[in-house]
Amino acid sequence: MRAGVLLDPKVSKDLRVQCVEIARTHAPSSAFNLGARSALLAGLGQMEQIGVAKATRWLAVVRRDYGVEAFEELARTLAK
Repeated sequence: MRAGVLLDPKVSKDLRVQCVEIARTHAPSSAFNLGARSALLAGLGQMEQIGVAKATRWLAVVRRDYGVEAFEELARTLAK
């Protein structure tokens, strides 16, 4: 599961929440770019930035392809 990257201990809860908000309001390609930028600003390394960007894009794909209910259910599991 791509969103599992967001559960990595290196990823702060604030960054996780920010990625969910990005995915909630942006298209997948925009979510990738914004997720990468957020990870960069959070001080993560290049590989972690790419992982966070992919996870953020994947969340946006879930919202787009499976609907808001599926997205919100996934977002709740990431918020824990």
